[in-house]
Amino acid sequence: MKKTLLATLVIAVTSMSAAAFDLDGADRYKSAAELGIMEGLVVDADKQVNKDNAFQVAPYNRWAYQNMRMFYPTSDIAPAEEAINLERAIDASVKNVMVDNGKGEMRTFDQFMTETWGDGIVVIKGEKVVYEDYRNGMTKDTPHQLMSVTKSFGGLMALMAIDAGKVDADAQITKYVPELKGATGFDGATVQQVLDMTNSMDFSEVYDDPTSGIRTYGAVLNFTEKLEGIDYPSSMYEYLQTLGKDTKHDHGEIFHYQTPKTDVVNWITNNVNGSTFQEGLESLWNNIGASGETYVLLDGNGTPVAGGGLNATPDNLAKFATMMLNDGEFNGEQVVPKAVVDTLAAGGDRDAFGNGPDASDNMPAGEWSYRGQWWVKHTEGAEAFMAIGIHGQWIYIDRDRDVAIVKVSSAPDSVTPAQELYDLNGLDAIVKHVSK
Repeated sequence: MKKTLLATLVIAVTSMSAAAFDLDGADRYKSAAELGIMEGLVVDADKQVNKDNAFQVAPYNRWAYQNMRMFYPTSDIAPAEEAINLERAIDASVKNVMVDNGKGEMRTFDQFMTETWGDGIVVIKGEKVVYEDYRNGMTKDTPHQLMSVTKSFGGLMALMAIDAGKVDADAQITKYVPELKGATGFDGATVQQVLDMTNSMDFSEVYDDPTSGIRTYGAVLNFTEKLEGIDYPSSMYEYLQTLGKDTKHDHGEIFHYQTPKTDVVNWITNNVNGSTFQEGLESLWNNIGASGETYVLLDGNGTPVAGGGLNATPDNLAKFATMMLNDGEFNGEQVVPKAVVDTLAAGGDRDAFGNGPDASDNMPAGEWSYRGQWWVKHTEGAEAFMAIGIHGQWIYIDRDRDVAIVKVSSAPDSVTPAQELYDLNGLDAIVKHVSK
């Protein structure tokens, strides 16, 4: 089955000519500095990053993903009152890992990082960082655009609200967001269905159609141009109330990955917690001893882009991944209830996943599912749950083998089957090596 773009807020942007770069040849894997992007006091026009090309246009994203707040409004996520440093016990042998690139060719770790446009990777075993590698100007303390990895943080907060008894997962969504009565893409669906993206919603992700759902969504967020003659909703929340049901499917029948569902999950959590997405992240950041700079992109109304706006450092993401790997415990404190982590690891409805449009050769029916805004792999001996964002963003948790990996990238394509397989092969090869 054809797979839609993976795990992100995908926004159609105005393509900018990349004629100055040979992206199919010698320039394909070069860093932003090697390409001269944003280098010097006066930057040549064809090497200038701006709002039109920062989000998804290669190779400008090689620089932009470490500098997103220069182009979009943002809100800070405050660091912890007291920073906690992860212990490091570096295993240099990780650099000797060989990775199948998906074409049957074994590539070195260095080639894997280069050929997947990796900007940084952190490998955790137990409670220690055992390997890290940074490229393209990245450091462990550089915030990086995470795309739809953001969704998984919102999903986690919702699961914690359910665990705390604030939300009934089997209740209809309109119990917590009455404004959605009549919006048949949500009305009649349960909280769990929206959380797992199995509610039936009519929302097209056709990027070359300026009137499609995803283009309208982007325009409402003020991330894409508004067309003349169209009366757009004034806010994301108003837009969500206009979304109807996919008449071909009932709620709960199939998994269909669609970004506005995440906004509704966040709406529920905000209502029951009486706090914002930023405040929820700040509480989590405080509990894991996060330090330095973290921020989230805002739409034109100052609303956090919970579907794909988080920018965080590899070091803070490694602290988060360490906590999730260790059943929600970090530095002797239970940050996330173990039952919540168990729920994620158990996964969602495999039949709904397999019957939907997002199953693929890389994520086949029966072996994958989606639960609480996280992707779950059920392959025997290699079970894992993960947060994924386009252009190569990963938080990969394998509790059975006691290994977690954070990888941030600036790949030129949002996702391709070949690129996705190469990353999946690389992450599994690293887990196998470290868990020996």
